[in-house]
Amino acid sequence: IMAISFFWSVGTVLFIHFPPLVKNVLFAAKEVASLFLVIFSVGVAIGSMSINALLKGTVSARYAPVSVLVMAIFVVLFQLVCRAFAPPIGGELMDVAAFVSHPLAIPLMLTLLGIAIAGGMFVVPLYAFLTTFVDKSQTARTIAANNIVNSGAMVGGAVVAMALSAVGIPIIEQLLFVAALCLVSAWLGRLLYAAEREAEALA
Repeated sequence: IMAISFFWSVGTVLFIHFPPLVKNVLFAAKEVASLFLVIFSVGVAIGSMSINALLKGTVSARYAPVSVLVMAIFVVLFQLVCRAFAPPIGGELMDVAAFVSHPLAIPLMLTLLGIAIAGGMFVVPLYAFLTTFVDKSQTARTIAANNIVNSGAMVGGAVVAMALSAVGIPIIEQLLFVAALCLVSAWLGRLLYAAEREAEALA
């Protein structure tokens, strides 16, 4: 549950920062933020299908640590590309067409897609793990507890993001905070996989 919650904290911080990041760092219109949300959603779907293919129908957290570490790497790359993004001549916000034609737009969108794919590969097996490795009589209660903790984590992520902005930390630097959250998720995923292996050894 904690590993899933940290993922949703990461997602919440990213979603909150997309509009101001697009406007103030990438100098693009709000439609580009919507494009980012679409890319993220597609990436999570691709990650979900990819991990299902890798696991071949089995329920396991074996790929969770490496998936979220890859996610952290893509977050750092995304931050670096954002930092290198040059404002358009004239100072006007770019529409989607102008943004896509920017030399760094494709690398930026690919790094965002990488974040989402790795995130999907991380979180989807954890949901299956959550419902498979608990007593059937406790499944509904476990799912309810997971939803409550996830909601709290998303609120917590939003509060932390707003607090960082309030003390003057730039949005582009806050992306490194997102990468740090990914490292925590990797540690939790490693603990989960270790517990899975212990359970298999005792079976």
